[in-house]
Amino acid sequence: MKPTINDVAFEAGVSKSTVSQFLNKRYQYMSTTTRQKIAEAIEKLEYHPNQIAKSLKQKNTNVVAFICANLSSRFSLELLATIENYFQKVGYSVIIAKTDDDPKKERELIESFIARQIDGIIVFPTYENKEFYETLHKQKIPIVFVDRLLKGVDIPSVLLDNKAAGYEATKIMLDKEHKKIAILTFPLGDDITTRVERLEGYNQALKEDDITENSEYIINCQREEVSEKLTELMNLGNPPTALVITNDILLETVLMWVKEHNISVPNELSLVGIDNVSFARLFDPEITTLAQPITDIGEKASELLLEIIKNKFDPKSELRVTRYRPEIHLRSSVKEND
Repeated sequence: MKPTINDVAFEAGVSKSTVSQFLNKRYQYMSTTTRQKIAEAIEKLEYHPNQIAKSLKQKNTNVVAFICANLSSRFSLELLATIENYFQKVGYSVIIAKTDDDPKKERELIESFIARQIDGIIVFPTYENKEFYETLHKQKIPIVFVDRLLKGVDIPSVLLDNKAAGYEATKIMLDKEHKKIAILTFPLGDDITTRVERLEGYNQALKEDDITENSEYIINCQREEVSEKLTELMNLGNPPTALVITNDILLETVLMWVKEHNISVPNELSLVGIDNVSFARLFDPEITTLAQPITDIGEKASELLLEIIKNKFDPKSELRVTRYRPEIHLRSSVKEND
């Protein structure tokens, strides 16, 4: 059975009304110790107050939330601009927050926004919160996933065809006779859709070309580790001639490393980046990229969320996952391999 507010009160050793005051953030007459006891009881029991869901359904505030992984990515900023433009036209305001891919922070933000009675949420989800999202879906909280999906969670998701992006980026290299192709991605351990699927596309392209995967050519690390990892990569006895870079943040970091280490692109290393960015055309040579149709993704996610808010979304007739093909921009950063 799901824990109740009475269970929380018993676990914390306080009254039901005190727990209710805590949930509604009325702390004026509550000691720090009491607040801590209630918070610990809620976490221990994994309690999700039903009144939060009820408040969201009962009152419209004309406010939605956009919760992204970070705000340093140009993809996130352009997506935000699209979502804001869409909702401003229909009389809604947009609250913005970032999680830094911290599941605990993600969950706290969502609970906070729901408690503030916002009308709906567009979010970059993490796998660790899968059960949490399943609960919110059952409570009919209006939510749309963007950039990622969670398998088994029946929440609409709008994202790039990431496997196709990884595949096409690698095929560009293969078509230029490159056989030693490396790939750079953020850490894979948290099972984030974009990272896993882009790597799957890379592996598929190599397999179709009868190229054996070389684990030394697969780099997954944090941004601050990129320079060290790339230096190690290029100092291998058999270094790659080409590199697939799986997002805009990493591409910017790679271009800084290339400049600092006087690496000749594409003569020493051919580059293809997933995510189109303005600086890709400013670099010399211009960088080949696979762009996400960000406006299409943002507008579709916004449209779906508004339909859910207004009870116009038909789960039986709508596709749960909407994927968009990447747009290829061929430039000068890939050369024919000798």
